[in-house]
Order: sequence, then C-alpha cells, then structure tokens
Amino acid sequence: MNRSRLLVAGATALVGAGLVLAPVAAQAAPVTTASSSTPGQPGQPGQPGAETTSPVTNVTVRHFPEYVILDVDVDRVTDLEVLRNGEAFDAPSTSDWQSPSRPGHFVVKGVGLDEEDLGISTAGGAPVYPVHVDFGQAAVPQAIDKTSERQLERIAAQVEAGRFDHVLPFQALPGATVSVTTNGVTTTAVADRYGKAEVPVRYHAGSNPQSSFQTFNGKTSFPDAITWEF
Repeated sequence: MNRSRLLVAGATALVGAGLVLAPVAAQAAPVTTASSSTPGQPGQPGQPGAETTSPVTNVTVRHFPEYVILDVDVDRVTDLEVLRNGEAFDAPSTSDWQSPSRPGHFVVKGVGLDEEDLGISTAGGAPVYPVHVDFGQAAVPQAIDKTSERQLERIAAQVEAGRFDHVLPFQALPGATVSVTTNGVTTTAVADRYGKAEVPVRYHAGSNPQSSFQTFNGKTSFPDAITWEF
C-alpha cells in the first residue's frame, strides 16, 4: 500500500526558523498587516514578575486557502502564544522566539468564523497584542482524516481479499457536513457534537484517487486530496 499526497493538498514545510510553502502559496491573497493598536491590559495584572510591555512590535497576516500565517516581529527574546477568547490554543510555530532580528510565524486555522479578534501574549503575562484576522476561504479548516496506519493496513488486506466497502473516520467542526469523493463517487456524513464523522467509501484494487472537504454554515473548506494504492 502506498499513500501519496497530490499537489492539491497544499502541504506546508517548516524549515528551521523560516517557512517554505508548497506551490499553493502562489495563490495567496495580497499581504495585509494586522492592527497595531495599543496593546490591552496585562494578562496577569499585579502578579509578581509579570511583564509590563508586550515584546510584539508588529503582526502581518498572510492568507492561504487552508489557514492564515501570522508573521510576528518582536523586540526581545520571548516565549509567545496565540490567544482565542483569552485562552491559548494550538497554533504551530516555526520559531522558538530566540532571535528578535527576524519574525517568527504562527499557523492558525479557522473555526468557522469569517473574522476573529485574536491576541498574542507570553507565558509571563505580557499585555495582549491584538490581531484582527479575516480568514477568507480558511474560515472553515480542512476535515482531518483520522484513519490510523493499522486501519489502513487492514483496509488494504480487505481490498485485496475482495471486500471494498469501508468507513473512514474524520475530525471536523461539530455539525459540519464532510464530503468524500472516491473514484468519482461522493459520499457524506454529518459530524456529531464532538466533530466526529464516519464517511462510507468504496475502494478497488489499484489506484484510488480521493478528495475530501467539509461544509459549515454555507462555507466550504479547501479540498484535501490523496491517492490510495491498494
């Protein structure tokens, strides 16, 4: 079995402290600079050791179909985190923030909203630097195929034995419709309140081109494409 991504998937490669984007980056919207308004109040007011100024001097927002990238300039060595509704969330970074001479990057995926007011702060409770993000097509993230390697091996063995109907688990936004097109046939499933969806598919021996996307509140994610060889 050979699992091979197509170019449509638009993968992101992280190289050192820099960022190299696959060919889909050429489709990116023009660069826009986020608001540089005065940072808000410290996240830990009055706490001993709390930072009194934000290390962030500027944030630039770059748009791609699957996500947005926040390019963050700082004026000192620091440890940054991105906040959504005041809480830190998982936003992969290509920087350890140890080099103030060049910007670091956060990769942020949407949660179904066209726009969000995010913030950037530090573990030391520095004032929150506000960042307004217009997600565009990235408002709805790609559905994530949660099929494990062990499950893939089992599917491959079953396809070889002539059993072609299978179910793929996806992680999506709660209530979103996940659509999967396999060998030209599209099947769908609605994600439950935990964002889990199970989509029936039909494979055959040989090459099986497949693409998937999710639709939420009338907005559709950028498709993710893959080819399965069984």
